Amino acid sequence: MLTVQNVTKTYGSRKAVDDISFTLGDHGILGFLGPNGAGKSTTMNIIAGYTSSAAGTVMVNGHEILDDPIGAKKNVGYLPERPPPLPGHDGKGLPFFHV
Repeated sequence: MLTVQNVTKTYGSRKAVDDISFTLGDHGILGFLGPNGAGKSTTMNIIAGYTSSAAGTVMVNGHEILDDPIGAKKNVGYLPERPPPLPGHDGKGLPFFHV
């Protein structure tokens, strides 16, 4: 279960996410729709623990993302728009990377 309560994120004086709240039950699917700059990616980054909110709480299966980030992240699968590079993932190393 995912619970987002009164989450706000600001960058300077600009609010990227403004007091959003929702709950997603087990086995649910949630889609974020909105124009560019609406806060969709920022919200997902907060849920995944990549960035913190200025206010509010995020609970993932009973784990608060700020108090128990490891417990929460064990229950989240998220590929951001710009994933962090892995070692060897450049023009030379990529052909030799094996899983």
